[in-house]
Amino acid sequence: MAVVRVGGVDVAYTRRGRGPLVVLAHGAGVDGRMWWPQVEALADEFTVVAWDEPGSGRSGALPAGFGLADFARALAAVIEDVGVGPAQVGGLSWGGTVVLELYRWRPDLVRSLLMVDTYAGWKGSLPPEEVAARVEGARRMLAGRSSTRRCPASMPPVRRSVLRCCWRP
Repeated sequence: MAVVRVGGVDVAYTRRGRGPLVVLAHGAGVDGRMWWPQVEALADEFTVVAWDEPGSGRSGALPAGFGLADFARALAAVIEDVGVGPAQVGGLSWGGTVVLELYRWRPDLVRSLLMVDTYAGWKGSLPPEEVAARVEGARRMLAGRSSTRRCPASMPPVRRSVLRCCWRP
């Protein structure tokens, strides 16, 4: 276990393997242990990090007023502490919301995003300016990317590994 101190909060994370960086952010009510099967399965090809977000698992308690931007800053500090970024970042549920915020504030630390069962707002839940900013951010992120389908053999290595360890036909 490694720990980085961010804004007065100790943030714990597990690091396994060697290679391109994959960072996994858990959902609310759990901690980084939920990712252990994926960490072990991917560690032969990647540096895999599963954090305990502030307030969860082995990390310190949340200070008053700790918000989404603070979670994103804490995750950025973990990626910087590992030192082999930018990262392929995945988040489940609340973790996906955090990684989306990370990308919004620190796109230089993010090579790719995987958001699973993630809230990004629904019609009427956000002010129009925020909706416009998120749509524009998605457009910028997708600019220049091919919309053609690729066969698994031509996928980037992390996708091939995830398919091998997590997908059963």
